[in-house]
Amino acid sequence: MTTQLPENPFPGMNPYLERPELWHGVHTSVIAGMQRWLAPRLRPEYMVRIEERMYVSEEVDGDVLRQARMPDVMVLDDGAAASASVAVVDAPRSKDAIPVRVPYQEEQRQRYLEVIRVSNREVVAVIELLSPSNKSSPGREAYIAKRNQVFHSMSHLVEIDLLRAGPPMPVIGDVPPSHYRILVTNARNTDAIADLYPCSIQSPMPHFVMPLVEGSEGIAIDLKPIIDEVYVLGSYDRDIDYDNDPNPPFSDADRAWIDQLLRSRGLRKPAL
Repeated sequence: MTTQLPENPFPGMNPYLERPELWHGVHTSVIAGMQRWLAPRLRPEYMVRIEERMYVSEEVDGDVLRQARMPDVMVLDDGAAASASVAVVDAPRSKDAIPVRVPYQEEQRQRYLEVIRVSNREVVAVIELLSPSNKSSPGREAYIAKRNQVFHSMSHLVEIDLLRAGPPMPVIGDVPPSHYRILVTNARNTDAIADLYPCSIQSPMPHFVMPLVEGSEGIAIDLKPIIDEVYVLGSYDRDIDYDNDPNPPFSDADRAWIDQLLRSRGLRKPAL
């Protein structure tokens, strides 16, 4: 018996994948998917490696961070606890105790890709897929500092923003409004001009060209097949309720378009 695999119903990014509880896995899978796609196409001159940076941030609002925090290991209750012979109860608080919140530092890990030239181990390009921590303080300041380091190096930068929450990364120029953005900088451009690819929920994901070493052609990258593969492999359709609107909210026009799309695919109940 063959199981029918789900299909990403959107022509580009699926906005339901932006949910904080899903994004941790989506981010990791997209990075790994880009590595699998790029590595065989760039051999033997280049290597594509997943790297990880870590930084520490102070907790500002415990409730907010707790909602977005993802554990390294999760144990899911399969119902056995309900029949266990040992009862679990809350420990009583002494009447003399004063409830307080203990400040602590939150450890953040950020995975990204490096394209490395084999002959001299030069980092030719850095590929970043933004996370919520990159777009809000204090992680925003830490990321922009790393971004500036790449700008001042001989490495190209590909910055992929598939999150509508939070302000976009700063650029200078007349930029039309868009839901998502891909920024490509070429380290050889002394005038600091970069290529910005705006992405709309209603349009296919644009192909973009990542530059390589001087004298060689860049490589054209299409994110759509990678996002579609992540959607299938992660079985994200099982965690998405298409009867509800995605968050952050879209404009009325976009909401109407999404509604029509999902109904045409049989993923949303017909209007009464």
